[in-house]
Amino acid sequence: MKYTILSLILFLFMVSCGSDSSANVKSEDQNKESQINEIKSLNNEMLKLFLETGRNTSSLSSEELIKFKTDLSVKRMELINLNLKFYNNFPADTLSAYCLADVQELYDASGAYLKAIAYGDTIAEIYPEFSNLVLVLEKNAAILDFNMSDRDTVEIRKAYERLIALPNLSQETRSTYIERISSLQVDLKAKLLNQ
Repeated sequence: MKYTILSLILFLFMVSCGSDSSANVKSEDQNKESQINEIKSLNNEMLKLFLETGRNTSSLSSEELIKFKTDLSVKRMELINLNLKFYNNFPADTLSAYCLADVQELYDASGAYLKAIAYGDTIAEIYPEFSNLVLVLEKNAAILDFNMSDRDTVEIRKAYERLIALPNLSQETRSTYIERISSLQVDLKAKLLNQ
């Protein structure tokens, strides 16, 4: 009788643990889906803002332009936070690398270049098999080469060399970046602005 009761208690415990873990998995899936939907929704809001207002900035009054830029900045920060939340909650999910790439792009668009570079580096370190790694490292190199007010040719060279080291880089692209490394003393942005 004692063993029967013990077996029954053990059976009930195992069943309750099993249903609890399946409930946790279902809850996690719902949380993940909810976060993905939030990101998509905010992306759509930003796209709508660009299409409706961003195209006509030349016709906006100064107050309307300030409102547009403020709205855009707020939405950009919300989107950065949503992407980082997803990455922090689900770092092993394949979408997390895309979320960090989105963060890199959003920081680049807002002029926070050092943060954009940092997130590009994070992607390269944590997700070395990321399908868009070439684009991420190209963005880092371009930011260092064209957007930084104080061009550090040593850092620019490292960024291009890191890019060239990727095995899936096309030969044509590799040649372009090797050529760029040989002429880093030339500030292409300044050269274009002076023409």
